[in-house]
Amino acid sequence: MCCKERYRLLDDYFTNDPVTDIQQRLRRARMLKRRRRGIFAIGLILLLLGVLLLSPVGPLYFVLFPKTGAASQAQPDEPGQPQEKNQAVAAVKSSPVEKDSDTTGPTIAIVVDDTGSSPANLDKWLAVDAPLTFATIPYTQAANDLAEKLYQAGYRIMLHIPTENDPPHSFSGKGQLATGMSKETVYATLDDDLAQVPHVVGINNHQGGKGCNDLPLMTFECQWAQERGLFAVDSDSSTSSKVTKAATALGMPRRLNQLFIDHQNEPDYIRKIMRQLADIARRDGTAIGICHFHRPNTPTVVGEMIQTLKSEGIHFSFVQDIHN
Repeated sequence: MCCKERYRLLDDYFTNDPVTDIQQRLRRARMLKRRRRGIFAIGLILLLLGVLLLSPVGPLYFVLFPKTGAASQAQPDEPGQPQEKNQAVAAVKSSPVEKDSDTTGPTIAIVVDDTGSSPANLDKWLAVDAPLTFATIPYTQAANDLAEKLYQAGYRIMLHIPTENDPPHSFSGKGQLATGMSKETVYATLDDDLAQVPHVVGINNHQGGKGCNDLPLMTFECQWAQERGLFAVDSDSSTSSKVTKAATALGMPRRLNQLFIDHQNEPDYIRKIMRQLADIARRDGTAIGICHFHRPNTPTVVGEMIQTLKSEGIHFSFVQDIHN
């Protein structure tokens, strides 16, 4: 055997030595174990860094969630940092606190018609501490301003719908309903009227002797109100008003004016009618009356009589809260 062959045999022997093979496997196992530990450690470090960076105190939190981050860090009164909480508080503060509406019988509800033509008497009406409802005429010069101020003072607002009157004074105002109108025209006219007056919760008619006597026209009017969640009051401004008939046929409660409080504007006359309303309320449980915004003695005397009648056990409510 030559030398080269001996060296090859020796090399094969040591290469295939079982002890050497076991040692190599152990080394490889230790290397893999160290590698896995290293990968796990790196992954854990990256996870901790991610949590730290995305936490509310980390820099990336403000990048990914700017509104939330700003809201959590800003001080409530810090200038230039409007807060949802502050906005909610402001909304509550701006919402009116309504006048107390007491439906316990005997109770009277008063509607103040013809609101909107002039701001005269506003301060006098604001001094009346009672749940009054102001029927506001659309398109009049002070309609929007008065409705807003009265609403903010805690009163309720109605739409006082101009309605065709008897000749020779047929025209009752812009946005008028007239006999012969189709349902589509009535709806379009009333939608435009409604857009002129804020905070409306109900309707009644301004003048309208001819129009209020027309059952189809009043049915369209009451259907329109019902579909928009508004109540209707029959002002009883004509001898054959069909408002109550139209409303009750649709399942709406009957709200019928029983007395005009200031048909004459003498203080004693107003006091007499207020006492008649009280008598009706004592007899039937409820009574509804209408007076007028612009008449000079009305707000003062009505306010005085409300306090007098309260002391005698009469309650006062919004017209929306009762029916008769």
